[in-house]
Amino acid sequence: MTTADSPEREHDGPEGEDPAYAHVVAVADDLFYTHGIRAVTMRYVRDEAGIPLKRLYRMFPSKEVLVAASLRRRDETARTAIQERVDAAENPTEKVLAVFDFLNDWFHQPGFRGCVFVDAFGQLGGTSPEVHDVVVRHKRSLRDLVIRAVEEMGVPNAPVVGAQLAVLVDGAMAHATIAGDPDAARYAQRAARTVLNSGE
Repeated sequence: MTTADSPEREHDGPEGEDPAYAHVVAVADDLFYTHGIRAVTMRYVRDEAGIPLKRLYRMFPSKEVLVAASLRRRDETARTAIQERVDAAENPTEKVLAVFDFLNDWFHQPGFRGCVFVDAFGQLGGTSPEVHDVVVRHKRSLRDLVIRAVEEMGVPNAPVVGAQLAVLVDGAMAHATIAGDPDAARYAQRAARTVLNSGE
């Protein structure tokens, strides 16, 4: 189905039929990541997306709603990419460590600007329940992804070990962002090997 079937409808939510919805979310996601959430106004999104302001506000009643939508999009993209990297690894141990390989590649990209989920949580998590929930779900999903990979290794106490490695993942992202060190994922990966070898 296309918008021609229902020309008066703006969108049906994140999975709506109106391509303008997905276009605005993609533009906003790029702007939020590149310039920071605080610096990007709804008028800025309007100008970059080429959408009338009134229509933009019909689709997204507030900036917080748009931020949450962009985070949901980024969450899906990131988790899919990480899972593909894990699935491509040849053995259970390398599947776990592949998460850090993914981070290493990301940190070395010229446009790396840190974790937008942390940025969103710091700016809006205390005032926007929707943004808070999206960020928490994203972090929990990443933790669960790591735990599943550890479980496939047959490591004793896998949920605890996986949770430890998830902390290393978050720590690597924080260090790469704040210290500007693109090798943070490699440091975390070496620590992850130690944790896995200890079996604790």
